[in-house]
Amino acid sequence: MKKFIALLLSLAMVLSLCSLTACGKRGGEGDTNKDGQTADAKYTLTIGHVYTEDSIEHKQMAKIKELVEEKTNGACQVKIFANEQLGDEQNIAEQCVTGACDMGFSEGSVWATVTNKPEFAVFGLPFQYSNIDAAKEVTANLIRPELNKIADGTGLYVLGNVYSGFRHMLSVKSPIKTLDDLKGMKIRVPNATIYVDMFKDMGANPTTTAFSETYQALQQGVVEGCECDLANIVQQNWMEVNNYMSYTYHLAAMNVICINQEKWNSFPEDIQKAIQEAVVESEAYCFELRATSDQDNIAAIEKAGVEIYEMPQTEIAKMKDACQPIYDEFIGYGLGDQVKVIDGPLAGFFGVVDELEPEKDRVRVIVSMFGRETPVDLELDQVEVQKD
Repeated sequence: MKKFIALLLSLAMVLSLCSLTACGKRGGEGDTNKDGQTADAKYTLTIGHVYTEDSIEHKQMAKIKELVEEKTNGACQVKIFANEQLGDEQNIAEQCVTGACDMGFSEGSVWATVTNKPEFAVFGLPFQYSNIDAAKEVTANLIRPELNKIADGTGLYVLGNVYSGFRHMLSVKSPIKTLDDLKGMKIRVPNATIYVDMFKDMGANPTTTAFSETYQALQQGVVEGCECDLANIVQQNWMEVNNYMSYTYHLAAMNVICINQEKWNSFPEDIQKAIQEAVVESEAYCFELRATSDQDNIAAIEKAGVEIYEMPQTEIAKMKDACQPIYDEFIGYGLGDQVKVIDGPLAGFFGVVDELEPEKDRVRVIVSMFGRETPVDLELDQVEVQKD
């Protein structure tokens, strides 16, 4: 498993550093049905999510509805339940697992929680993406094939991604200019483990206020700040109850679209093909909407009187370093941990983790040999944490 996680992190990093626009056809379309369109049979598909109907996330779901109904000539009808009608993100994810709701989308950490598969969050780690092109390439080339390997046996099938944009930090009383400014700050985060852990690691006091209650929580001082993508900051009018915003780029929100596996299996191949094609086309549509809306959203935030700060790269690097335990959790050990070498010529030796590069499948361990402390580079699977 460590090698699998290392491979996915490595692939995500490579795509973050270069554009793979010549990769060919986007994956996941599936095979065509020899008989063409399904005859007169009628099918239904329900989609649940937490966003308002003017959000880009909802517009992407509406595009899926439009395309599915068009591609199936009305044989498959889609019903969308927006704005937390079916509960919060975790509630909806749980309903997708049980089949109470057919389809939904949430960040990987939410799916990780409801399926007990932490690997679901591998494409949604803090400070993982350097630009929007990286997010596009991960969407096109990795999310469907790789997460379906993880989803096997969970009752879910992965269809694609809803890109919610880079997320930034807002505050009421004072600006967030450094990592130290987060110390003890009560900041609203989504009800997802990755967010709670991220802000705890950075010294803040994360609070999982409901999305629809965040405006009031900021207004009444229940929380001192929040974090979000630009579009939802404006759509929720959170710039009215915050005085400062810092460009932190701490997370590119990759919301994984999942459908209940039994529901997916119940569709004939032509309906499956139509749904998958609709999701792929909707992803491109979503990226286009994000690109055109960001400048308008920044202008709206500035017009509301919010002071905007560009977080220095040195401080962003400190924030990323503070979040290293999240990466360590995927591997099973972290810097400073006592480990035992279990494979290779040094099997049986003990040491301390000195450097860790999961994206390169490398760990450096300081091993005591012949009375000397010796640094040794090993693969991730060659060591295991030494339990007390």
